[in-house]
Amino acid sequence: LDGERLKMRFPRIYQTCEQYGLDITQELIPIRPAAHYAMGGVRTGLDGRASLAGLYAAGEAACTGVHGANRLASNSLLEGLVFGARAARRMVDEGAAAGVDGAAAPIYAGGDGDAEQLWTEIRTLMESNVGIVRDGARLKEAVARLKEILAELPEPADRRKAEARNIAESGLAIASAALARLESRGGHARSDYPARDDVRFRKHSVMRDWEVRFE
Repeated sequence: LDGERLKMRFPRIYQTCEQYGLDITQELIPIRPAAHYAMGGVRTGLDGRASLAGLYAAGEAACTGVHGANRLASNSLLEGLVFGARAARRMVDEGAAAGVDGAAAPIYAGGDGDAEQLWTEIRTLMESNVGIVRDGARLKEAVARLKEILAELPEPADRRKAEARNIAESGLAIASAALARLESRGGHARSDYPARDDVRFRKHSVMRDWEVRFE
C-alpha cells in the first residue's frame, strides 16, 4: 500500500510503531495472536434487561443475540448505541416507578491467596489452555484450576482484587462453554472436534451457576 495512505488510514498504528522505531510504510509489522474480545456476555432482552432484577447490560458486556458464531468488528459499536439507549430509557422508567435509591453490594467469602499472583496465573492459564485452538484435556484442567482460584482469591475489598475476581469468573465462563461445545464453529476451534455439528450445537451457549446448556 502507498505509504501516505497507510499514515492517513491507520494513524494510531503508524504512530505507535514509530515510537518503537518501526516505519510501517517501509517495514513489515511483527504480529502475534492476542485476545481481542469475548463473544457473548450477560443475556438480555431487547431493552438490555437481564434476568437479575435491576441489572442491565449493553454493548460488549451483553449477549443480545445480534451476533452469530463470531462478532463482526464494527457491529459492536452499533450494538452499544442501540441497546445502550434502550437500556437507559428502561432504567429511567423502572427506577422512577420503583423509587430506586441504590442496591446493597454483594458479599463474597474471600480466600487467603495473593491476588496479584493469582491474576498472573489466570492470564497464563487462559493463554496456554483456552487459546485460539482448544482441546478437551486442557480445557478440563483450566476449568478445575479456575474453580480453585475463585476459592483462593481474597475478598474484593479494592478495585484490583475485584478485577482479579472478575477475570477469574470470566475465564471460567469461557473455558466451561468451550469445554461443553464439542465442535468447531466461528471463533471457537477444538483440535479434538474440528468439524461443525449443526444438529447438536447450532445454538447459543447459555450458562447459569456454571452449568452450560444450548438453546
